[in-house]
Amino acid sequence: MKKRIIAFGAVLCMLLSVLFRFMYPSPFAATWDDVDFALALDKYDLSAMQPHFPGYPFFILGGMVVHLFVVNPAEALAIFNTCMLVSAVIPMYALARRRMEWNAALLATAVLQTGSYLSILAAQPMSEGMAIAVLWWYLWSLETAFRKECLRYQILPLMFFALLMGVRLSYAPFGFGLLLLWLHDWKRQKVRVLPLIGLAALLQCIWAGALVWNVGSVDGLLKLAFGFIGGHFTEWGGAVTETSEPVWSRLYRLVFENIIWTGLFAHSIALAGVFLFLFAVFVLQWKNVRFAMRQDRLFLILTAVYFLWNLFAQNIDKPRHSYPIVLLLLFMVISIMLQRKQLMLPLFLFASAQTGIGALLIQEQAAVPPATYQLAGYIAEQSSEAIVYTWEETRVMEYLRVPYEHKRFYQYAYFLQDKKYHPNDTIYVTNHLLAGFRGQGVKMDGHLEKVKVFRSNPLFDPVYSEIVLYRWIEK
Repeated sequence: MKKRIIAFGAVLCMLLSVLFRFMYPSPFAATWDDVDFALALDKYDLSAMQPHFPGYPFFILGGMVVHLFVVNPAEALAIFNTCMLVSAVIPMYALARRRMEWNAALLATAVLQTGSYLSILAAQPMSEGMAIAVLWWYLWSLETAFRKECLRYQILPLMFFALLMGVRLSYAPFGFGLLLLWLHDWKRQKVRVLPLIGLAALLQCIWAGALVWNVGSVDGLLKLAFGFIGGHFTEWGGAVTETSEPVWSRLYRLVFENIIWTGLFAHSIALAGVFLFLFAVFVLQWKNVRFAMRQDRLFLILTAVYFLWNLFAQNIDKPRHSYPIVLLLLFMVISIMLQRKQLMLPLFLFASAQTGIGALLIQEQAAVPPATYQLAGYIAEQSSEAIVYTWEETRVMEYLRVPYEHKRFYQYAYFLQDKKYHPNDTIYVTNHLLAGFRGQGVKMDGHLEKVKVFRSNPLFDPVYSEIVLYRWIEK
């Protein structure tokens, strides 16, 4: 009877999480990427960065469908994310059911679905929500293909991986699972491995072909691709190749800030306390850890591959890039925890806490204007005879169609030259622009007068959650 009550409660938690995500989609395009996605719903133009490369065609297509009924493009994308995450209940439950009884599998699905940080991602106009949903379908199909030799089960992961790449190309390391599958298949039926590899390539051509059609030529798409890839491994991309931060510091931030404190606990001490107690019980029995390593070897390998990719090749300042690691580790841990029936109630309490905290967070995200919006509105209230020099904030100002001039400069010399053309205007600069200039060795002491600080929750946008506005003063 107790198990049935917990299973019912798990379903209720999932329903409440989904309901709140539908009720409170974020109406804000608060970042550069948000704006790229939002603009793409009205005019899909890769050359104009609507959205930026690689285009995310399947995500934008789904957003366009919802946009027929929802006017705000940011809200349309967030609602589509939520719809896709609802579908992920099926593969989550199917994977859990292979490892435990039906009621425990429902609870495991609830813990995964009700994640507080997942609620934030689902309610934003970014592709992470859909990508996480498709990732679960891919993982289910991949594990199924290892279990069953039938040809249709070998084709399923190829289809879901092609869909995943058309949603979020940065999840490409999960394609390592296909290599493992083909290696495994080579031992069973060598004759069909090469045709399957060819089919996988053809399926990727579906979304790539859509991009070629939009750009107009293969050559044009390749130029965009190389420009994006080159930029990804420069300062704006945040890869380890273009930073002076030591690897140990990146590792600390990835594990403790991105995965644990943000992804798993959503900056909540209450969530941290409940889960750390459960985890301590789990780890103290070494046999649990050894059993997990044997049972979920495929998940462990894929988690390790993506972890290394996230550590060395992605922007460590954005915890959303790390969330697949959170989900995979959480799935493996709770799968073992639920082998012990006495841990069902504490895990249910954890899912309930996630539901409540997630609901509060997405309400805040939908109601409180982000720092970029606060900045844009404040300057608009001051004077039309103003010009603001920014780093990336100008993209949001373009989207909001503010009544004043705004420009983005990455070089201090260009900034000095341009401001000469505005001798009678009030000149504003932001702290992010100044940080870029200081990185070039520029000293601006005596030129800056602090005007105002704009803040929003760093969980929603860790990079631009605090913006300091300065007035430029000529000596």
